Amino acid sequence: MRNWLVGLALLGSAFAQPKVEVRDAWVRAVPPVSKVSAAYMVLKNNGDKPEKLLSASSSVAHHVELHETQDGKMRRVKFIEIPPGSQVELKPGGYHIMLIGLKKPLKEGEKVSITLHFESGKLTVEAPVKKSEDTEEHHHH
Repeated sequence: MRNWLVGLALLGSAFAQPKVEVRDAWVRAVPPVSKVSAAYMVLKNNGDKPEKLLSASSSVAHHVELHETQDGKMRRVKFIEIPPGSQVELKPGGYHIMLIGLKKPLKEGEKVSITLHFESGKLTVEAPVKKSEDTEEHHHH
């Protein structure tokens, strides 16, 4: 029994903190009537093993889903993989986190708390709400 508890304690500490660094997190400011927004950020894997973002949660929305935009279509994804020593950018037109069923309007300048659930543990980020005009530029080549 004792060995089992020690193993459980070690397991708990191994799952405590993912080796993922989160940078430049932000949430899109949307009109008050909108019940949907999206969160964007850069996820950098500082570990030596692949990491997976499995899900996310936030108190501002009823549902939070991982999505990817490909060929102009948005689809839900089961996870977002971050290879060791590299980073994945969640951005408009790519991977992003959908905040669905907003419980209140998001105002520019507010901070939204989002908990990211990785394979190795969870991290909570504070993402400021920003307008997207300056961050979303479509370049057609």
